[in-house]
Amino acid sequence: MTISAIIPFPTPGSVLTSARGTYTVGALIGDGQYGSVYEAVGPFDQRYALKMFRPANRHYETVKSEWSAEMRRLESFRHPNIVYIYDAFEFNYLFYIALERCDTSLRSLFVQPLPDDLLIELTRQLLVALDYLHDNGLVHSDLHGGNVLLTNAESLYRPGVGLPPPVVKITDFGVSHQLESDNWFRPQVANPKILTPELVTAGYTTRQSDLYQLGLLMFSMHTGQSAIPEGTSYTELTRSIAEGYPRQRAETLGTPIGNVIAKLLRRRDAYRYQLARDVWEDLRMLRHVNPAVPPSFR
Repeated sequence: MTISAIIPFPTPGSVLTSARGTYTVGALIGDGQYGSVYEAVGPFDQRYALKMFRPANRHYETVKSEWSAEMRRLESFRHPNIVYIYDAFEFNYLFYIALERCDTSLRSLFVQPLPDDLLIELTRQLLVALDYLHDNGLVHSDLHGGNVLLTNAESLYRPGVGLPPPVVKITDFGVSHQLESDNWFRPQVANPKILTPELVTAGYTTRQSDLYQLGLLMFSMHTGQSAIPEGTSYTELTRSIAEGYPRQRAETLGTPIGNVIAKLLRRRDAYRYQLARDVWEDLRMLRHVNPAVPPSFR
């Protein structure tokens, strides 16, 4: 049974019911091939980000399995830098997860280079989360600016007024994978914008693939640009990744942070940093006192 053609999607004002109460749907705040995210007000008038699993002409059981897997991962991996799940339910043959509502995504900051100390602090939090996931055998495999959210984002725009610092929240575990005896796996879905060399050339993903994707995030934070220019064709993109173009661009930056990024973007996963902790050992040496950056970022 495919369900996308016969079941209407929620619209602003729709009311959905779960065992924990009702959710009133607000504006669409994120949309992708396999999921849509809405603002919502739920039990006790609390604000949520309500993720709907988009059928995309897939069978009911396939969508249910994907929803169930992401729900279990979010419930299993509780961490301050991982988005919090409050509820999961089915309504009118569609599947939903109620998540904590964050302020913005990291992608919204990719408009200009970030101050070094802010970049390092956001990266530090990402490393803490990745270290936790990797120690527990989970590879995220889909780290991009839209899947890294921020709370307390107001402090980014009003430095020095005593607001709490921004907090990183990793979300979207739809293609993550639990490693068992092997140290690699073949993901079912690959985001072309964050392909890794080992996925392009050999079809597998490892913990070091998450670190490569972290390098792509850091490049955008450091430069305000993508490591591979927007509009690059898929054929040219895969060739550039296989030939190490992102690493080469990082090396030309000529900055200490650029050197860390270049190591994260090495073509062979065996020659990258092996652990998130190793990345931090290099980054922590680069922190410096910058009067324009709130003390909480140092």
